[in-house]
Amino acid sequence: MSHLTYNQSKITNDVDKLVKNVLFKNLKGKRLQDQLNELYRPFMLMYYLQDSLNYSQAINAFMNSTITLIGAEYPCDMIWDYERSQKLITKLSDYRNSIIRELYDWRYQESQNQKGLECYFKKLIENKSRVLVVFIELKYLKDQRHHVTISDFYYHIEKIRKLIRKRRSCFKHLTGYAWALEQGYKNGGFHCHLVLTYDNSKRYSDWHIAKTIGEKWQEATEGVGTYHSSHDAENKRRLEKDGKLGIGRIHRNNPQEVKNAFTVATYLTKSGKYDQKLKVWLPKMQTFGHGEFKEK
Repeated sequence: MSHLTYNQSKITNDVDKLVKNVLFKNLKGKRLQDQLNELYRPFMLMYYLQDSLNYSQAINAFMNSTITLIGAEYPCDMIWDYERSQKLITKLSDYRNSIIRELYDWRYQESQNQKGLECYFKKLIENKSRVLVVFIELKYLKDQRHHVTISDFYYHIEKIRKLIRKRRSCFKHLTGYAWALEQGYKNGGFHCHLVLTYDNSKRYSDWHIAKTIGEKWQEATEGVGTYHSSHDAENKRRLEKDGKLGIGRIHRNNPQEVKNAFTVATYLTKSGKYDQKLKVWLPKMQTFGHGEFKEK
């Protein structure tokens, strides 16, 4: 794993947010100058050390605009004063439409992903009288995530996906799965939402499965990973009381359980999570996927 002098996930998240706040929330003046003076140098360092990555349209707008104003070789002692920050606002406005178009394209893609996921999940539920649904979030420890690059994240996720494809360890008797890669809006942390279905005639404890998957993630990340599971008994009782329990044992002939399970699965493709899309990614990197249903 990389040990860097900059926090890739946070810097990309903060720059993306800064540009959108300038264009759509009227960020300007002293607040803008302070943020630019805080972010510009670490962002440029990160950008030139990792020049083979793809970025969001907002980050591309920031990069292109600052190069136009200052040049490709950035001075270490650059200070963003009022005049420079005003010029940047003008330059960024040229990219407003491309950033809006990215949002619309993302929403369309999420709607397509959701249709495919609903069809896939429907087949998984209908194929068995009972399925065991497991939902887990794979992420990183707060005091370690600043070391994690997008390349590290992808490498760790691929380790888990390899185990899933081979149906090994805690993925034995798995009947289906789906995953989505995201980047937190508040802190920029990389994380993965994973929903899985198991044959309930062969696997019984969703809590134990979730715990074992979390431990496999910690192993794959060499101790810097952590996880969040909703499968503890107290949380499941609360969800059941509210009529929202969609994890654990799901009966095909119980419409409410099936509906709740669909809500859990389609959280991966929820269109309201645009702020959590990746702001940096590897070329040709998939951010969403699910298994294939094979008729027996």
